[in-house]
Amino acid sequence: MTRILSRRAFLLTGAAVGGTALVAGIGGVGYLATVDVDGLNGGAVDGDTAELNAFVVVHADGTVTISVPRTEMGQGIHTGLAMVVAEEMDLPFDERIRVVFPTAAHAAYSSWFNVLQVRPEEASGPVVWLARRVLGEIGFIATGASASTMSLWHPMRVAGAAARGMLVAAAAARLDVPESELRTEAAAVHHDATRRSLSYAELAQEAATLPPPDDPVLKPREDWRIVGRAQPRVDIPAKVRGAPVFGMDVVLPRMLHASIRHAPVFGAGLAIIHNERELRAMPGVRDVTVINGLHVAIVAESWWQAEEAAWRLDAEWTTTEADNESSATLSLRMKAALESESPYENIDEGDVDAALAAPDGRFVEAEYDVPHVTHACMETMNATAILREDGSAELWAPSQNRSTMSAGLHRGMDWAGVSPEEVTLNVTMNGGAFGRRSDADVIAEAAFLAARYPGRPVKVMWSREEDIGRGLYRSQAAGRIRAALGPDGLPLAYDARVATQSILNSVAGRNFPFNPGPDGDALSVEGLDKPYYAIPNRRMHSQNVPSHIPIHFWRSNGYSFNTFFAESFIDECATEAGIDPLAYRRSLLRDSPRHLAVLDRVAEMAGWSTALPPGRGRGIAIDECYRSVVAQVAEVTVSDDGEIQVDRVFCALDAGLIINPDTVIAQVEGGIIYGVTTALMSRLTIEDGAVVESNFHDFPVQRLANAPAIEVSLMDSNEGPCGVGEPGVVPVAAAVANAIHAATGRRLRSLPLAITEMIGERRTRSVLQQGDA
Repeated sequence: MTRILSRRAFLLTGAAVGGTALVAGIGGVGYLATVDVDGLNGGAVDGDTAELNAFVVVHADGTVTISVPRTEMGQGIHTGLAMVVAEEMDLPFDERIRVVFPTAAHAAYSSWFNVLQVRPEEASGPVVWLARRVLGEIGFIATGASASTMSLWHPMRVAGAAARGMLVAAAAARLDVPESELRTEAAAVHHDATRRSLSYAELAQEAATLPPPDDPVLKPREDWRIVGRAQPRVDIPAKVRGAPVFGMDVVLPRMLHASIRHAPVFGAGLAIIHNERELRAMPGVRDVTVINGLHVAIVAESWWQAEEAAWRLDAEWTTTEADNESSATLSLRMKAALESESPYENIDEGDVDAALAAPDGRFVEAEYDVPHVTHACMETMNATAILREDGSAELWAPSQNRSTMSAGLHRGMDWAGVSPEEVTLNVTMNGGAFGRRSDADVIAEAAFLAARYPGRPVKVMWSREEDIGRGLYRSQAAGRIRAALGPDGLPLAYDARVATQSILNSVAGRNFPFNPGPDGDALSVEGLDKPYYAIPNRRMHSQNVPSHIPIHFWRSNGYSFNTFFAESFIDECATEAGIDPLAYRRSLLRDSPRHLAVLDRVAEMAGWSTALPPGRGRGIAIDECYRSVVAQVAEVTVSDDGEIQVDRVFCALDAGLIINPDTVIAQVEGGIIYGVTTALMSRLTIEDGAVVESNFHDFPVQRLANAPAIEVSLMDSNEGPCGVGEPGVVPVAAAVANAIHAATGRRLRSLPLAITEMIGERRTRSVLQQGDA
């Protein structure tokens, strides 16, 4: 049975509906019908600017400001979506284009696609109609799930076409000619018959007062001159000059700075500060306070003064039931959960039990596990807030989620007994996010402190130690997969089970006014099922394993471990069947031509059929994620003493329509490096309930000195734009593990695959973990 909404989408939409139930109840459907979800009407006009719609403002000097309501965090979204508007408006893609994140929460900016998972160009029906308006009305604007281009490329394309139509209409009136005789090029409207031209700057004031066309005419693909061709990033020149403002760059008059110390064990609170008088006497320190009974904040005239005092903090924390927890106890709990007699049934197709009970069958079974890991963003968590004397509040944060910003600001000020009259939210650029910056934690802390100092802005910035050791994490997980192989060696049945801490349940518990519970959390199981493989009987179960560790969105979420489980297991099946791993997957993809084409492309790139010398191996893996299909081949070298080097990674990607090829390739390259880091190095250790690791000396990341060479091929595709921010991460761990097996005959089923050793200050050495023969 096809469901209109996924369980997650239903819950989120239900919450949104509940949040506007009173207003909608008073106004009924008529009220919701007034919510402008397209944003195509003209707006404010003055002597210098003309707002043609919610996305486009034309200035008298010929510059055009394009509003892109998604956070720029290095992924190039401000460039890609600006390209779409420029294409439809016939704007030269040059320095005349300025891109901003709008401060207003226009309903047209809503991230309703993230909830409904329906492409805007395909959206129709009453459920979509309702959800778009409800989510637009509450201002749900988020950047994540590799969804920004999918969610906005069509609405912004239509906005560009509508703006062009209004400019042409204004020119037709000015020149007294039919619109059909006009054409647009280079930010101007031209009437070739009389050789007259009017620039957009000359027409914008009049155009903004006109109604948008009922059905804006979109440029045919064969006429595109910008989309699909590499364009320079709009943010790079300013970044080279050091001009963009990241969250930690915010500087305001009379600003105070705060450093935070959280309890070492999650869930603990402050019991007592032994040296508060000493801390208050330190240079620059203005305040030592407790936030919501849990965290200690040192407020000072500079961040370094606050951090120096925080290092001297002598505090005792309350005890918790988790004080004796460790990585070992948590791991045992995960593995025990694989034996659960009542797991959640995610999928059950065919007759798995019958296939697994066949008396003459061949069977493969394996267990895998991964540890907790953190995001390790280069820019640590930070936010700046001010409560003005008139009761209004303003916030600056490098956030992925405007809605979370609003909720966090109100939460923090509520802790201080303050309700701001009016709120302004400023989304800054950020230095890496990977899902981490969609939480309200640091924002609430900044808001609480700002409420204690009305009229003075307060910037909170976490140290690296707090960021790694007291942050939010990807869950630990364990998986077990069984298969029954047929006479041809291919799976007749595939039975997979994962035990992990529910992502959505943990996120909702901290940020939502409701909690959907852990069962059926799609984020925790994504990547485990393989519907594109021709396996007649498939079953998938999941078991939530709660812990005191706060779990959050993490770049590719469940794919980051489930694809490692599943694609390692497919290689194990190929080994049992005595079939080459590429040929094995080709047979399984016989009914999935899109996937097969991607697999064949990456195999060709890597020269799969050519021999490698002893000690070297190739591994392959594929998955479909965020509507993209991605396949990778990793080449590794393993020395006699076990040192491993990932030499090369080849990647073929079908991400649908490509807006800016350079940006897509860069995203995939970055994802591969992130994935190699996680596969070889990343592990958080829990002792006495607390995270042991604190900085890059014990939570290392991939260094340039021994990074693999990467080659990316983008497939031609008839699909609309698909996600690209996360797919590069997804197959890496499995491809590397499979390559290690090819090189050594050892099957490693636990991440990280290696132990990382520091060599001096700048180089790391990865030595393989012990594995099965």
